[in-house]
Amino acid sequence: MSLPTQTVAHVNDFAGRRFCSAVVAPAAKANNAALKSLSCHGSVKVDNKRVEQLVVRNRPRASCESSDSRVWPVGFRPHTTSKFPVQNEQRCDPKRGAGELVMKADKRPERLSAGVLSVLRDSVDGKIFPGAVAALISSTDETYIPFGFETYDPTACPITETSIFDVASLTKVVATATATMQLVERKQLSLNDQACNFFPQLRQAPKDRITISQLLAHTAGFPGGEPLSRQLKSRDEILEAIFSLNLLYPPGTNRIYDDLGYILLGLIVESIAGVTFNKYCQNEIFRPLKMNETGFVPHKTLLGRIVPTEIDAGRGGLLRGIVHDERAYIMGGVAGHAGIFTTARDLGRFSRLMMGHAESALARILSDASIKLMWSRQWQDSQGEYGLGWDRLRPSYMNGIDDCDAVGHTGFTGVSLVISQRRDLAIILLSNRVHPVRSDASQINLARRRLVEAVMRHW
Repeated sequence: MSLPTQTVAHVNDFAGRRFCSAVVAPAAKANNAALKSLSCHGSVKVDNKRVEQLVVRNRPRASCESSDSRVWPVGFRPHTTSKFPVQNEQRCDPKRGAGELVMKADKRPERLSAGVLSVLRDSVDGKIFPGAVAALISSTDETYIPFGFETYDPTACPITETSIFDVASLTKVVATATATMQLVERKQLSLNDQACNFFPQLRQAPKDRITISQLLAHTAGFPGGEPLSRQLKSRDEILEAIFSLNLLYPPGTNRIYDDLGYILLGLIVESIAGVTFNKYCQNEIFRPLKMNETGFVPHKTLLGRIVPTEIDAGRGGLLRGIVHDERAYIMGGVAGHAGIFTTARDLGRFSRLMMGHAESALARILSDASIKLMWSRQWQDSQGEYGLGWDRLRPSYMNGIDDCDAVGHTGFTGVSLVISQRRDLAIILLSNRVHPVRSDASQINLARRRLVEAVMRHW
């Protein structure tokens, strides 16, 4: 029996690069107006069922595909793609001329995607960021929804789910806090150890009382914000400046979010492990979790996928593949407080570990007991609660999640990660809100809150 053929309409960006394909059924092939109107870049509907795009051209329809006699409808903004949780999956053999993959999803992802897309669209229209990827991760499902462009330039490339972002302070929880707790598990370090054991320059009261736990919890007494001079030129100069600072309060008596404690923690990990901090993280965190596109100082072959951040005249203009944080930059791109570049999918793998869904024993890089300790309340104030590195339920960017034990963290470049074990859910937002220049942080927090609220309405 002969199989009917289908035509694929391709949509190109301003530079002529293909970023979208959509299948047109036989009855619509003569409808030129319909073909010209195809600007969807994302999932579409066939018989009211949402399926993934099929990237094929004038080929027989395989038996695993749905039959339909209409043009797939549009209505999504260009440069938007969505992956939905797979309910039924069938593969066709590419060697036999068939399509690649059909994925059908239930109605919940449809409602979720509409809400998430609305948040991303409004944020782009409001110039909070030029583009972003949102991801929803559970024990069984993964949803990735990119939207917008890398920059506001008319020729900019679209954001995709494989785009690589500078995640700034997410480095603190993904790399530094995780590495520190690994050393604690291995009895190479204690949370009660004093920092002055590793840095003799801290052997003066009250700095000599700072513990590893206090460095993790931001209760060591260091000032927040940017207390260091912008004239510093090396890692050694940064360290000397940290050691010479006066503490704002006695260790353990208050909490101010800071970068300095995590700079020290990264160096403590190096001292104990005997390797550089980036090498330790690669060997002990990223590789076991198969986070193959995560790391410090990304290789130049990845530049085409890295989303740029700020335009910084002092560092040569547009920062692409160069860490945005100034102190991490001075430290060679590797620091305990910032420096990681990663993708939404790799952060999804990390999130699954933290929720207890590691795929193998090798990927169990932290015990459940350590994760529980990191997420336990160490401090509380009018803004929320805090664990070891992690924020606990923080209304400023987690509003709407009905889990008093939800945890998360943000990054200055416009990223965030929120995890609720009770709801079996991780919500990831990766954006470059510092492009072209850093803006009011209240606007990115609004986008973060709206994203969480949109997800929770349908989760």
